[in-house]
Amino acid sequence: MAAETGASGLQFDARQQLKPTDLSETGRRQLLHSLGERDLSVASLTMPLRLALYDEEYLDVRIEAIKQAMQFAWDLKARVLTCRIGRIPGDDAVRERSRLQEVLGAIASHGNHVGVTFSITPAGDSPDVLRSLIESVNTGPLGIDFDPAERVMSRLDPVKSLRELHAHVTHMTVRDAIRDVDGSGREVPVGRGECQWPDLLALVDEMNYAGWLTADRTAGNDPFGDVRRAVQFVRNVVHQ
Repeated sequence: MAAETGASGLQFDARQQLKPTDLSETGRRQLLHSLGERDLSVASLTMPLRLALYDEEYLDVRIEAIKQAMQFAWDLKARVLTCRIGRIPGDDAVRERSRLQEVLGAIASHGNHVGVTFSITPAGDSPDVLRSLIESVNTGPLGIDFDPAERVMSRLDPVKSLRELHAHVTHMTVRDAIRDVDGSGREVPVGRGECQWPDLLALVDEMNYAGWLTADRTAGNDPFGDVRRAVQFVRNVVHQ
């Protein structure tokens, strides 16, 4: 299905879709061979979490799962693992903030060892808060999975945010959204929302971004069709 969209890679969910324990070494080689026959590669892995990365409950288990997923990403020749870590604690939550920095330090160190960058998907955090957190960790690489739809639904300007965060962006998710009158937001097919794609993609080119743009659709009646159209939409904008 991914090959039918005209995409050149795909992202796997390392928790529910393709777990590290699902494939032996031989199975991993076979998967890469099968993808290669279709001119596809593994762009990245994503690791959904049920709890924030600074929540103490089962924290060691989550950290170990992330480390295993990072090794799995390396084996599949992907160099990025994306993850939603929860809303970054504010200055008044000293313990949670300190715990998050400690956890990210350990994950970044592991990423430095295996050659995979842990890429944080924001959850309404301002560019300043995101930049401050990433720059506070010096044990290894950390990045941002930039999601324009998340920016819109958080009532933030995607273009302005990308301009402020571009030095830390290691993965981009291609989604679109609109703001609702009640102050929340709703995901819509790419090109039908408030994301200014010509400006965003021009900025991507300007910043010499060399990573993946991964089309995703988490709602709607035809997610595969929407992803296929999103891939084509981005290609059309890029080549205008």
